[in-house]
Amino acid sequence: MKRIYIFLLIILFAAMLFAENRSLMVLKSLAVPGLSQINSGKEYGYVMLTTEALIIGSLFYFNSESDILKQESYEYAIKYAHLAPGHYSDTYFKHLARYESSGFDAGGYNNWIRQTALELYPYDPAMQQQYMAENCYTDDQYWHWDSSENRNQYNKIRNRSNDYRDYAMVTGGILLLNHLTSAIDVMRWSAEAKRGNISFSLKERTPILQLNYQW
Repeated sequence: MKRIYIFLLIILFAAMLFAENRSLMVLKSLAVPGLSQINSGKEYGYVMLTTEALIIGSLFYFNSESDILKQESYEYAIKYAHLAPGHYSDTYFKHLARYESSGFDAGGYNNWIRQTALELYPYDPAMQQQYMAENCYTDDQYWHWDSSENRNQYNKIRNRSNDYRDYAMVTGGILLLNHLTSAIDVMRWSAEAKRGNISFSLKERTPILQLNYQW
């Protein structure tokens, strides 16, 4: 998301240096929704600007909540799954949520890997060992949940974190849409609107919005 804002600021700065007045209005509205509308005396520009602030606030909130819950689930696993503090991959945390332990006991991840190796290479002990060596967790990646209830509670916390992350992704899309809507609005009512056109099409079931504007 930071890259998006940097990109928009670059566009705005370039427009201020090189663009004509009307073109500058479009780019200003693209960078800051409602800005050109407000400068042109259109009151609904304040609505666009307020909407932008609310969207950004929601985006920060969702990301913050996701990070807090992610940290909470990590600390919960340390306490109830006896996880050693450290850096782990997302795949590891998915396995942590699914299996009772990392070991070869019933319900353990390594036990599942061993069974998979036997199914894949039933008559090849060497390949079985190689598969297990490549996929089993080592002692320094050990975990063992105190109870299934603890693992279920961990899943609930982790799922809430993922939900907030998804909300943030959707909010990011709404943020971009607000910028685009503001720019299109300026193109619509500006004196040079006849030099621009908008088209919508579908490509392999993917919606495509095309903007053509002559500077």
